[in-house]
Amino acid sequence: MLPPSRSSLLGWLQSGHLSQHSWPAALRLIGLPPTDTQWQRLLERLLLTLGLVCIASGLFFFIAFNWQLLGRLPRLLLVALPLVLVCLLLWRRALTPAAVQGLTLFAGLNLGALLALIGQTYQSGADPWQLFALWALLLLPWAWLSQSTPLTALAWLLAQLALARYWHLGLLEALFSFSAEGMAWLLVAGNALLWGALSRLPSAQRLLPAFLPALACGLGATLLVLLNLFETTSAWGWLAWGIWLVVAYRAWHQRFVTGLALAALSVICVSLVGVGKYIEADAGGMLLLGIQAIVLSVIAVRWLAQQRGDSHE
Repeated sequence: MLPPSRSSLLGWLQSGHLSQHSWPAALRLIGLPPTDTQWQRLLERLLLTLGLVCIASGLFFFIAFNWQLLGRLPRLLLVALPLVLVCLLLWRRALTPAAVQGLTLFAGLNLGALLALIGQTYQSGADPWQLFALWALLLLPWAWLSQSTPLTALAWLLAQLALARYWHLGLLEALFSFSAEGMAWLLVAGNALLWGALSRLPSAQRLLPAFLPALACGLGATLLVLLNLFETTSAWGWLAWGIWLVVAYRAWHQRFVTGLALAALSVICVSLVGVGKYIEADAGGMLLLGIQAIVLSVIAVRWLAQQRGDSHE
């Protein structure tokens, strides 16, 4: 049986099964707040992951900078050999979870470089969306076998890029209007479905954090509203945006302050663009927008501080 999480404790507190007096002791039982050792482990994992990403990026830039000096075989070996070595290391050695996460992310980035190198060297004629889609599909088995959240997040991001590039070609004009509005609606609908599916899974079974598609859904809804302010989209975007704000608040209230902060940022952006549409673009108008931004930011900060205090963080 999995230990209770902080969200579980909040639910017990709100339902009356956990008293306010017992809240600090309950947090200590589940290891909150983190100890110095836990912070050290987190920093070690972050530094390991960032170091491997930097090594992979440096290798890619080295090949790109010396493209004319390197032949086909050296370029291929510089990308393929590290990938083979990482796979052998993962197969033959028992590594810590942090090392596995970092090495699989390194291998995933290397795989994308290998696909791009093959396509550029042999001029396969594949469109960019095909490269992103193939890269994402090849990453999914690795992410599932290694239970790697960073690798799953990378595959999710690549799928978004593949869809955007595929949309840019206008290949879905028979189903949607080839416009920014259609792309935004597809972004909202797809990520909303993924958000709902992930929310129904237990936390231990989620390879992708639910807040990623939730935030992408909010980004698409905000884009729809901003485009509507310039009369380039339908007014249905306001409904999608309002629904997203309500659902996000109910899901993140007293739980995920970062998500609430991004929702507040969405409201501030829409408010500023809405007011800026009807004022003159002179010194007085810029002053009015500056004052509005300051006032809304102060209100958002006070509200978020209240949310943080209510969530006992």
